[in-house]
Amino acid sequence: MTRRSFSLCDFTSGDIVECIDDTPSRPESQIMPVLGTLYTITSIRAVGDGQSVRLNELTPSCYLGGVCACGDCGWDAGRFRKVYRPSKDLLVQLAANLRCVEIA
Repeated sequence: MTRRSFSLCDFTSGDIVECIDDTPSRPESQIMPVLGTLYTITSIRAVGDGQSVRLNELTPSCYLGGVCACGDCGWDAGRFRKVYRPSKDLLVQLAANLRCVEIA
């Protein structure tokens, strides 16, 4: 599977993302997100020519061994796609517009 490349502005902390690639690519990748599962991004950092994301629901395995305690580990942002979640204000506005619509 070809991973998409993202700029830092595509994901922000708190974004809900879906895993689109759960294939381990490094030997230390013992803990992997599950394909099709939704996660919440807690942090993003630049790594090489890409980005690494940390997830609220899952702690990555560490290049030092075991579960990450160093804070430098994460998953390639290309493993995820952003899931659109409308804001509460937008939902209120849409609901108000629905009340004004006559059903034929």
